[in-house]
Amino acid sequence: MITYLFDFDGTIYDGDSSIDFFLFCLKKNKKIMLNIPKIILAIVLYKIKIINKTKMKEVYFSFLKKIKDIDILVEEFWNQNDHKIKKFFLQRKRNKDIIISASPYFLLSPISKKYNVKDLIASNVDKNTGKFLEENCLGKKKVEFLFKKYPKIKIKEMYSDSLKDGPLLELADKGYIVIKEDIYPYGSSIRKTLKKKKIINMYNDNQEIINYIIVGILTVIINLIIKWSLLFTIFDANNSFQLQTSVVLSWIGAVVFAYIANRIIVFKSKNKKVFKEIISFLSSRILTLLVEMGIMWFLFTLLQFEGDMVVLIWTILVQIIVIILNYIFSKLFVFKK
Repeated sequence: MITYLFDFDGTIYDGDSSIDFFLFCLKKNKKIMLNIPKIILAIVLYKIKIINKTKMKEVYFSFLKKIKDIDILVEEFWNQNDHKIKKFFLQRKRNKDIIISASPYFLLSPISKKYNVKDLIASNVDKNTGKFLEENCLGKKKVEFLFKKYPKIKIKEMYSDSLKDGPLLELADKGYIVIKEDIYPYGSSIRKTLKKKKIINMYNDNQEIINYIIVGILTVIINLIIKWSLLFTIFDANNSFQLQTSVVLSWIGAVVFAYIANRIIVFKSKNKKVFKEIISFLSSRILTLLVEMGIMWFLFTLLQFEGDMVVLIWTILVQIIVIILNYIFSKLFVFKK
């Protein structure tokens, strides 16, 4: 059997379908937001190699437990995101195409059927719980899953956006690396090209997030400058009331700067209802402030966590959670387009 093989995310789909689907579901069901802290923790645990990628993804997809009528929602998702299927695939698709992906089968099945793909090989994830029923279809596992289903298959062409698919690219008569709509023959020369293109595209694709991080760093600096300026001039740090006043004033100054910078630089908002936008922004920052205070109270007052290193690690993790929540609130509710 001869086939033309395609990776999905980043290859024929412009983006990551699992992330896009999570954000899509978050708009439909705000309760999913409660899953964000444990998702962040799972990602951190994966990065420091305490849990494997499959376990991390199970935590990520646990938001599916909060969704009713998942099939209807998946169909609606593709009705809105079908435009992200790349033109090169639409021009090259044949009746012998097979999509092989690490994304969940239930998510990619409708779009694969729409474009008459011969077969779909993807991660077997329970659409109601997010549990992996088999190992994640990633890297070398793709080779194993493909030949398990088609022992005598011959790969005429293989397309991927990642060098992680090297095992399949090397098995194909012709392998191709896809960057946006550009296609490059797979080989040693593509590695340098891929790195350069990836860096450029990474900034272009994540410009909003990168600008948000820069603004976030500047906001922290401004907060500290205002606080220290007050304490070293008109306020006395040994006076409890004056100390708390400096904290409040520095927070207000930082929030004002954050709003202006996020509106102009990050989200490029053109909303004429500025007052309403300011109220939404202020409300979201107060909410994340309460979340931060609540988590810290839970950890260090209720559970009585102790130790300098423990305090440092959890303080950093809580700040990461707050930064991500601020971004989500700003994008979905404050500066929504």
